[in-house]
Amino acid sequence: MENLPSSCRNYRLAASLHGERLFLASDLRRAIVAEMTSRADHAGCRVIFESRPLQSRSGSSSDLQAFSRSVALERLADLYLFLGSPAAAFRSLQDAALAALCGEEYDHGEESLPARFLRIRFYHLFDRILSCRSQDARLQNLEIEPFLLMEARRLGGRYL
Repeated sequence: MENLPSSCRNYRLAASLHGERLFLASDLRRAIVAEMTSRADHAGCRVIFESRPLQSRSGSSSDLQAFSRSVALERLADLYLFLGSPAAAFRSLQDAALAALCGEEYDHGEESLPARFLRIRFYHLFDRILSCRSQDARLQNLEIEPFLLMEARRLGGRYL
């Protein structure tokens, strides 16, 4: 068997980990972010087909779509935080919170509110948005989406 000489030009560093931050090659980073973004875009569509037999038991399919899209966007935000991009994570968390409000609204007496599990998810994401903003001084100048603030007040809780 013939030994082939190895050359450094055939290899490249694709990823490295420094503390809690992951450094990826730019083409690999773009590919991973694009894949996760497309998963977030198609998360709601996939839930419709996967939950067809469960629709009668689980309520509205739009609630499931909102939940799965919100989870996919939160995972994208976690990736951005791991990659050291807090501004992109902040925007993705806001998108996840907005996605959690895209389900059906149910009558609760004088007003209509989203499903309880989506409201809980919204509050969880709103807390993460506030903590992400407070942990990084560069994010202090970024405004929280006015619609999110309005919905936090409308839904009640401790954000009145």
